[in-house]
Order: sequence, then structure tokens, then C-alpha cells
Amino acid sequence: MFKLHKVFDSRHYRILSSVQKEELKEARDKVHQAQQKEPERLREHLETFNDAVIAIIITIIVLQIQPAFKASQYLEFLGNIVTFIIAFFIIADFWYELHLAFSYFIFKPDKITAICDFCLLATLSLLPVMTKWIMMHDSAFAVTNFGIVYFIAQILKVFVQYFGAKPLMRSSQVMNIMMVKTSVHRIILVFLLTIFLILLSLVVPKVAMVLYILIPFISFFKPNNSRGFR
Repeated sequence: MFKLHKVFDSRHYRILSSVQKEELKEARDKVHQAQQKEPERLREHLETFNDAVIAIIITIIVLQIQPAFKASQYLEFLGNIVTFIIAFFIIADFWYELHLAFSYFIFKPDKITAICDFCLLATLSLLPVMTKWIMMHDSAFAVTNFGIVYFIAQILKVFVQYFGAKPLMRSSQVMNIMMVKTSVHRIILVFLLTIFLILLSLVVPKVAMVLYILIPFISFFKPNNSRGFR
């Protein structure tokens, strides 16, 4: 991070005039004030960036749907729409979880939070490719890779929530204990669920896809008061 006190060493500082020293002090004060506000500005920018990237991801997914030019293609067209709805609500659920996190306990995110958030968005950006793959060939291999991307995104979401809440956790021991337990519990649950769905997709991929439909629907339409710290 840029710091004005590194611009001049003590030798250079001594040769400054009183006016220059006062100007340097005012500049330092402005930078200090900006540094105090930087986490809040980062929070606003991350929320805006999340909204923009997720909107683009959903747009790209819907563009993967090819219209039914022939009557024989209509069932495939309907299947692609169903696949789009799956991906849409998966991404919508991620967006809503991020919205809750930034609303409830991510007030002063740091660089680690931003990195985790960017990694999450990069992973979610792979979902259009995974969705197109399933649309073209709903094989066990395609569903498995879809599940792996979904699993990585879920873990990164937990990291965003955990590191984003670090400043709040430092001021409250109870909050710290709650977030650590919740994050560990969430990672274990997602890991076990993902392993189950991946193994299921190797046997009956269509059933695994049905469960991928149900999970985001249940999560997205679940009442807020039953979500807790997720």
C-alpha cells in the first residue's frame, strides 16, 4: 500500500521548508483519511462488481439455449430451458448469499476477502461452460464436472463469508466462535453432499441433475430466518 512517509527519509524531510512540511502533513492526513474509508469503499465496489459479473454470467447461460427450428428439436429445447433454470437459480442463490453476507457482517472487507470473492466469481463464470456441456451431452462425466465446479464455488463462498467477517470477529469472541464453527460445519456439509452427488452422477446422472435442481430451489426459497450464518 502506498505510504507518503516512505517518499521522504529523515534526511530529505529536514531540508524541507516549513511550508513544504505543512503541505506534506496535509497530504499525509488526506491519505490517512482515505485509508480509513478504503474498506467501506472496497465493500461497495465488491457488491457492485458481484452484481455486474453475475448478471453477465446469467446472460451468457441463456444465450447457450438454441431455439427449436424443427419439431423434432422441441424436446431438446425444453430440456435446455430446464437446464438454464437450474443454473439460473444456482447462481441466484450465490448472489443472494453474498448479499446477505455483505448486509449482515461483511462491513470492512480486506484484500483476502476480495481475492476470495474474485475466485468465487471466476468459478461461477465456468458455469455457462458446464451448463452448455450438460445441454449438449448430459453424461455422467458432464454432470460430475458440473458438480465439481459447484463444490469449489460453495467452498469459496464460505471463505468470502469467513474472511469478510474477520474484523467483526476480532471485536467479539462469541462471533468468532460462531463463525468458525459455522464455516467448518458448512465446509463438511458441502463436501459430503458433493461427494454423494458426484458418486450418484456416475451411476444415474439424470437423478443427480434432479437433485441439483432441488438444492438451489430449496436454498433460494428458504425463509431468511432459517438460514442463519451460512
